[in-house]
Amino acid sequence: MARTKSAARHIPAPSSPTPPTAIGLPQSAHLAEHVITATALLAFPFGTVVLSSLLPSDPIKVLSYSLPAIALLQSLNLLLTSQSPAPVAKSSASKKKKQANSTVSTTILGLVLTSLLTPVIHIIYILFGAPVTVSIIATFLLSAHTALLVLFPLLCTVPLDGPTWIDIVALKAPVTPAYTAALGTVAGAWLGAVPIPLDWDREWQTWPVTVVFGAYVGNAVGRVIGAVLGGKKKKV
Repeated sequence: MARTKSAARHIPAPSSPTPPTAIGLPQSAHLAEHVITATALLAFPFGTVVLSSLLPSDPIKVLSYSLPAIALLQSLNLLLTSQSPAPVAKSSASKKKKQANSTVSTTILGLVLTSLLTPVIHIIYILFGAPVTVSIIATFLLSAHTALLVLFPLLCTVPLDGPTWIDIVALKAPVTPAYTAALGTVAGAWLGAVPIPLDWDREWQTWPVTVVFGAYVGNAVGRVIGAVLGGKKKKV
């Protein structure tokens, strides 16, 4: 009898099943969404510069009319890539709804902050050689496009604290589509400014056509790279 009780003490109690929960997927799980977004963004510079020459002929009109479409495209990409396709228990359906509402709120807040920070981007462009007294509206619209490409995704996907943004500026942040797209945009805009002072006398050398072209191409390339390599630390 004593042996039976002793043996019973060593029999582990059956553990309760762990309910399924949503898990954060790596950025590569949303590779298709990022590739589609990158392709759509590339359609803007290639369509307005290479195919139709609309941007070189009237940059202010094209940049102003296209700005809401770019904001909508960036917002849709954020909403799609923030949702995890992992199975979720029925009991946590309310949590999923709260997550969706939180994503919408974050998107709206990100757009507001991006708008407020657009003048800062404008000043940075001037410090790097943009015209000061002429093409003011074109430069501001370029700044608004740049803010949507660089700041908006970061504001919506990374914490708004000092250490995180110091890592971003110091090129030490984890590799994500938002981060590498921002780096690609900055690099593309900088390279895009190279042909402007050359004495070729071409219509597409008008400020800020090549900068816009370079920013969008760099953003698309950086976005895809980040989606493929998402989650790794960038080393410098």
